[in-house]
Amino acid sequence: MIQIGNPDGNMVGVSGEQRLLVVTPTLGVSDYLDDTVRGVTSLKIPYRHVISCPRPEVAQLQERFPHASVLADAGREAGLYGAINVALRAAGEDWQWFTYINDDDELAPDFSAVAQRHFAQADPEPVVYGNVRVIDDAGQTISFLTTENSPRFIPALLRAGISPLNQQGMLFRRDVVRELGEFNTKYRICADLDFWARALAAGHRFRYYPVEVGRFRIRRGQISGDVNLTIHEQEEIAGRLFPKAGGAMNRFVAKWRYRLCNLPRYLARGRSVGWMSSYQILSRGGPPD
Repeated sequence: MIQIGNPDGNMVGVSGEQRLLVVTPTLGVSDYLDDTVRGVTSLKIPYRHVISCPRPEVAQLQERFPHASVLADAGREAGLYGAINVALRAAGEDWQWFTYINDDDELAPDFSAVAQRHFAQADPEPVVYGNVRVIDDAGQTISFLTTENSPRFIPALLRAGISPLNQQGMLFRRDVVRELGEFNTKYRICADLDFWARALAAGHRFRYYPVEVGRFRIRRGQISGDVNLTIHEQEEIAGRLFPKAGGAMNRFVAKWRYRLCNLPRYLARGRSVGWMSSYQILSRGGPPD
């Protein structure tokens, strides 16, 4: 049964079903926010949508998106991840799973099917991820992000300087969210990586689905375009959480396995934008003109 949220954040007609908490942090001025919200309101699973934004934007966004609960964020200094933390604090316990989607990204059409399939399992893994499509300003495909389908190789890849999955479309079970606590706002770009990496380091099971679950938009001026800061934060997180995963042989095996498994994606990206790395695409804010 498709569920639609009401302005109070409650669900209509939910009875014992797995409910998803979706958080969207926003400044309220994104040109892509309507597309982001459309991806949420089209979900075919029970959900609750919380939008966290600067206090002056609360009234107009609540009127614009009456299905959602709109909250004032934690202020400019707390940034994106502080806005997510506000939503998680205010959400109570009336949900079983969590994801967040930025105001220029999108949940993919098949996200609902993945969630339904996963929620129906008797003992579902508490962290879920899948394939993420990279899109440009106009919503056109640049490539699919390279992804590691076996979680056991992720620590070595992180120590080798590779982030092998993205947060768009990730699912976290509520008990894991509560155990992890809040997103660490000392990280301006990689607090999402720190969040899921802490879950992995704590021994929680991850599940990969070979399905498109999210879309990551590359645009000029976005904070993820600061590649030097991204690399610095990622290295600090990986070294802190996985100090024993950095052996030369571990890195070598993990890197070459990753490259081989993702060869079709590298070739597709080359045909689309030329032989640019993911970091080069990010730093330029999209493919070359």
